[in-house]
Amino acid sequence: MLRLVSSTVGPIPVPTGASAPAQTVEAYNAGDGSLALSVSVSSATWLTASVGSPRACASTTAAATCLPLQLALNTTGLAAGTYTGVVTVSAGSNTIDAPQTVTVTMRVGPVDVFAAPGASRDIPVTTNHLVTARNTTQDGNNWLSLVLDGTGSFRFVFPYRIHIAPTADMSPGTYNGSVSTSGSSVASENVTIPVTMHLTTQPIAQAKPDQINLRLAQGAPPLVYPFDPIVSLVNLGQGTLTTGNTTLSGGSWIKPDTAVPSFISIDPTGLSPGDNTGSVTIASNAANSPTTVPVDLQIVAKGAPLLFYQGVLDNVTSIAGDAVSQGDVAIVKGEQLSFSPFTQAPSYPLPTQLGGATILVNGTPAPLYYSSYGQIAFQIPYDTSAGSALVQVQRDDGQISNTVTVSVVAHAPRLLAVQNQDFTFNLPDGSHPATHGDTIVLYGFGFGPTSPAVAAGAPAPAPPDSLAQITAPLTVNFGDSLFGANTTPAFAGLTPSFAGVYQVNVVIPDNAPTGLVNLSVGFSETRSNTIQIVIQ
Repeated sequence: MLRLVSSTVGPIPVPTGASAPAQTVEAYNAGDGSLALSVSVSSATWLTASVGSPRACASTTAAATCLPLQLALNTTGLAAGTYTGVVTVSAGSNTIDAPQTVTVTMRVGPVDVFAAPGASRDIPVTTNHLVTARNTTQDGNNWLSLVLDGTGSFRFVFPYRIHIAPTADMSPGTYNGSVSTSGSSVASENVTIPVTMHLTTQPIAQAKPDQINLRLAQGAPPLVYPFDPIVSLVNLGQGTLTTGNTTLSGGSWIKPDTAVPSFISIDPTGLSPGDNTGSVTIASNAANSPTTVPVDLQIVAKGAPLLFYQGVLDNVTSIAGDAVSQGDVAIVKGEQLSFSPFTQAPSYPLPTQLGGATILVNGTPAPLYYSSYGQIAFQIPYDTSAGSALVQVQRDDGQISNTVTVSVVAHAPRLLAVQNQDFTFNLPDGSHPATHGDTIVLYGFGFGPTSPAVAAGAPAPAPPDSLAQITAPLTVNFGDSLFGANTTPAFAGLTPSFAGVYQVNVVIPDNAPTGLVNLSVGFSETRSNTIQIVIQ
């Protein structure tokens, strides 16, 4: 069972023309047997990787012996900018939770940012050793510093951030300074980083995400809504940010989505294996307009399905590593899961094959809600044993994926939405508030076994049949989980005529707080996520 101490490296600060320090990520075996690893690098020509000999672990106490993954960064000829490469760590076909990836980010050259008076900006950088910083500014003001995040005696990577904090009374203009580090036993970590701050009272546009990296196989269907990327701008400055035209470049493979034009459709049809580069440029009234986001599309040969490490997630919060429950609605993420367009289950009971794909949970086919190239939604069978479950995807061409694990528990409640007594949905914006004494309905997933039991994929019974109620006591909390108003629901169980969807019918108690109120539910051993409703 493959484990990596870290899946990210950097951002590593490198002055223009300087050498970058070598990096190491440790891997270890969390299961039985022996672990044999190999590594490969994406199209980043500046990055090379190798597997070292087994040694005593230096960065984790989870194992005694580790395999060092040694990363070399060649900065020769690189222009100033941010560079990202991906190292794939592979193991034998019987290794669980393999392959995995390590994302390496390197920041070459000076730091150049826009900032607003009285606001701050942070640029993350990492080192492998503790360093001492000397911060200088040409104007003599203390708007520049290097801050170490986190504490603790056991540390392998030191996460710093270049902190830019102009005071509110500073005048707009261009300010220069530098951060110099010293004290590291590795010479290439003792560097001077020039910093330029453009202080402005205008809007400042920040793209989210700031880069797009995609990988598709030959013959894959076009990546379309809701699975294609979208770039949005947020305002880090003052005033009101107004966006203008969006321009796409790179070729016919990148285009506005016909269903939702704000999304960016990616069509690999006719592309050969290799890298394709493009960009998304958005005009605005920001001081740093236009904003350009690089797009990298890697085309690979068709192969077996690939499941991402920790790629089995609940369908609400989708937090990597969180447990799912027996009967939960989950998604699995990966590549080459299906070569058919997005396909939804036509009716109940849910099928165990959609779009030529089948999901196996401990070897048993699971009911599917939908399938697509990179994501499939399915229901965890109710009879799945608690503990670590093994998940695979098998295509109708006989190809089967790697094996990944997910933790399965009896209850992993996740709240999705709240319906008012008048059938409107209660949202944090206050447009449809509830009042004390109202009966509201909470919808969600992951509430576990019911009586009567319902087969996975089957619709829950509806009147006049007996409703499927959860078998464990449940409490609804309005407000703070410790001091809020707790109450017992009138009903908690599967929503009639739906598969895997639960509802909780509850009367808002008179002692519930008013205004914007936190709402959650809890079993004896766990609580749900918190959502917000408005009570007037």
